[in-house]
Amino acid sequence: MKGSEIRQKFLEYFEKNGHKIVHSSPLLPANDPTLLFVNAGMNQFKDVFLGNEKRDYERAASSQKCIRAGGKHNDLDEVGKTARHHTFFEMLGNFSFGDYFKEDAIKFAWDFLVNELKLDVNRLWFTVFAGDDEVAADEEAIELWIKAGARPDRILPFGRKDNFWQMAETGPCGPSSEINYYLGDEPENPEKNHPKWVNGEGDTTMEIWNLVFMQYNRVEVSEGKYKLEPLSAPSIDTGMGFERMAAVLQGVSTTYDTDLIRPIIDFIAELAGKKYEYESPEGFAMRVVADHARATAFAVADGILPANEGRNYVLRKIMRRAIYHGREHLGFDGLFFYKVTDFVVEQMREAYPELEAQRDFIDKMVRLEEERFGATMTVGLEKLEQIFGDSKTVDFTQLAKLYDTFGTPKDLIRVSMEERGIEITEEEFDAKFDKALKELQQSSEIGKTNRKAQINPIYAEVLKKTGVAKFHGYDETRIEDAKVVAIFDGEKQIDELTAGAEGSIVLDNTPFYAEAGGQVGDTGTIVSPNATASVFDTYAPVSGLIIHKAKIERGTVKVGVEVTAQIDAEKRDATRRNHTATHLVHAALREVLGTHVKQAGSVVAPNFLRFDFTHYQPLTSEEVKEVEDLVNRYILQNEPVETDIMAIEEAMNSGAMALFGEKYGSDVRVLRVGGGTFSKELCGGTHVRATGDIGSFKITSDESIASGVRRIRAITGFDAFERFRDDEILIEKSLSFLKTQRDQLPSAIEKMQEELKRVRREVEELRVKIATGAIGASSANGDEAREIRGVKVLAKEVADLDANAVRQLSDNLLNKIKSGVVVIGRKGDGKVSLIVRVSDDLTDKIKAGNIIKEIAPIVGGRGGGKPDMAEGGGSAPEKLSEAIEASYGAVEKMLS
Repeated sequence: MKGSEIRQKFLEYFEKNGHKIVHSSPLLPANDPTLLFVNAGMNQFKDVFLGNEKRDYERAASSQKCIRAGGKHNDLDEVGKTARHHTFFEMLGNFSFGDYFKEDAIKFAWDFLVNELKLDVNRLWFTVFAGDDEVAADEEAIELWIKAGARPDRILPFGRKDNFWQMAETGPCGPSSEINYYLGDEPENPEKNHPKWVNGEGDTTMEIWNLVFMQYNRVEVSEGKYKLEPLSAPSIDTGMGFERMAAVLQGVSTTYDTDLIRPIIDFIAELAGKKYEYESPEGFAMRVVADHARATAFAVADGILPANEGRNYVLRKIMRRAIYHGREHLGFDGLFFYKVTDFVVEQMREAYPELEAQRDFIDKMVRLEEERFGATMTVGLEKLEQIFGDSKTVDFTQLAKLYDTFGTPKDLIRVSMEERGIEITEEEFDAKFDKALKELQQSSEIGKTNRKAQINPIYAEVLKKTGVAKFHGYDETRIEDAKVVAIFDGEKQIDELTAGAEGSIVLDNTPFYAEAGGQVGDTGTIVSPNATASVFDTYAPVSGLIIHKAKIERGTVKVGVEVTAQIDAEKRDATRRNHTATHLVHAALREVLGTHVKQAGSVVAPNFLRFDFTHYQPLTSEEVKEVEDLVNRYILQNEPVETDIMAIEEAMNSGAMALFGEKYGSDVRVLRVGGGTFSKELCGGTHVRATGDIGSFKITSDESIASGVRRIRAITGFDAFERFRDDEILIEKSLSFLKTQRDQLPSAIEKMQEELKRVRREVEELRVKIATGAIGASSANGDEAREIRGVKVLAKEVADLDANAVRQLSDNLLNKIKSGVVVIGRKGDGKVSLIVRVSDDLTDKIKAGNIIKEIAPIVGGRGGGKPDMAEGGGSAPEKLSEAIEASYGAVEKMLS
């Protein structure tokens, strides 16, 4: 059975059994800072399980794309070594949100595996929770497996590590039951097909499906102490390894030999001109490249790009690990990885159309990262030289940092140690290196769960009591019959707020827009006959609960009172202009730059808009002009701005675009500009009635914020007009100052800049001449240069010279003394820079690089270079004179 057939069969089975088929969410987690990547099928349903969100279905099934690399779930170092670990994989899952529970979950699993897929029951093993001091053994699961058809001797108890699941320190949790499968050739052999291999060593018996029975809520009762409370509506979360099931059904011993991955390996082998052999170093490298190519293609398609922070940094590590293995073990000396990711796109595009849509962009980004890799390797080797120096001792923390930050390969570090005569066994090196790397990664912020990002359960409880707030802000700016249904002081519920106090107010009806989709929350007032509250922000910690952050200006606001809620209409109008403009600019960027452009974040405020998007180079002045012209053309055409409410599947099928990092329910709001031919996107924000209301549009900046991600800032309406007026004032002042005409202004400024450069150059040259003459004269008088064992050494601190001038001065002084050593130090802006020069006739005895390594640490820094010239610096300018003096001792030490 082909992989595509397995995926389809799974989804069809659960659809037949009343489940809603939900499309895979992007790999970028929506509004969830606790995750680097989506790493399980349940991620997109997390708020449903937590009770913070309602869907119009109680059963769901999906095939979810996942990445596990970095953070708590990290399989990166196991990739290629085992038969089943991957950075990228698909997870098949069925879910129940308070509908069916343990009995049906087990019945569905047995029926699908045994009756639909015809798996041999004598190869199946089932694990259940054995129980501990906190939770009793799951005897019910054992009985249900036997009832389904499993033999009692094939049901095994395991502890919390293997068979108890929890989402976080607090929240839904419960026992789980895992299904394992024996892949070997001797199912009748009791030693081979044996319980000891379940959750044991090797890959022959492999977990294929995990059923999680969410029946408890874990709550914190005091600092570091928790208790379990039964959930009123227990739920089901299951996850089947798609690649693992393919291995089972295709009769192969590893997931790498399935039709999902083996074609990629064969393509790599052909590209490299090598034969794929599982046990060879080349075979291992091919598996790494194949797996990492899948992760790269899918991540880039979902807007995750290689960079130096967070998930983007993890992706960069994945890519560079693949590129290194390809170059080092497969013989690729040019760009090759982009060809492999393109093969992945071709293979997977039918199941995941987003790959085809982003094909050109994936190609461009992978090529750019491959080109950067060479430069990074050069930097890594230079830093390796600095770490080792002439020392025989090894700082494994620095080496681990070099590996983790610059991607300098571990085996290259090992070879460098051997070349320097540092004797260490392979086992000792691995142990020390891995320990240092683990400590480094544990101290890193990358991948750590943001506990503050966990939603306080009090909000879900309040939402249950008060119900979903009715939002009238699309049509109204003022509501007179709103009622206060809850008040918070921080995250604690209270009954009232008095004059001068700040707190959070919840209304049953409101015109206030809660911050979402990049649009800032509304401000305004909440007024009753006895009180006035000034609202300075609005947000929604959980879907449906709109919180008004306010300060009480007079009187007392109490739960239960009726109030009038009114937003700042002028601010809202300005925000609406900018929000609709972001949709126009997104469409314009895609038309001018290409369809690879995707939103990568936005801020919509009353006085500006900020739009982040995927693109690999700065916009040219002509491209900026084209985008501005296109947006302003649609503004002047006064196109209608229309919204429709439709099912998410219908919206996506109609061509509507979903926006970066946003979470969508089953029904969505679709915004159309010009009938949807120019712009059609999912958006819950507030917008103008027609594009003419925007007035005008002007881009104010374009900058890079990460590799492959750019940010433009823009203004509309009165702000754009104000910018135009300010620019006119600046131009008029400049014309007056330079005494020129408007059309001559650029050339007048250019002429003035050239004159300024010429004068600065002459001043710098004069300073060098003065410094050379002064130092040279005193050297000739014997005041400055010292003779160390027959070698002239001139060490001097200088001022008022930039770095280039100092280099020129060092040239001049070395020419003057002809044979010797010149050391120059300069301080400024709280830093020190040093340069050392050694004449060619002395480099066999005195190395400039060794001198700099002796004196740079004195000023709190480091340095390096060649035998004839070396540079360094530090952050302790008060120690410069000490470092200058120490240079004489460094030379004497070398000569002796």
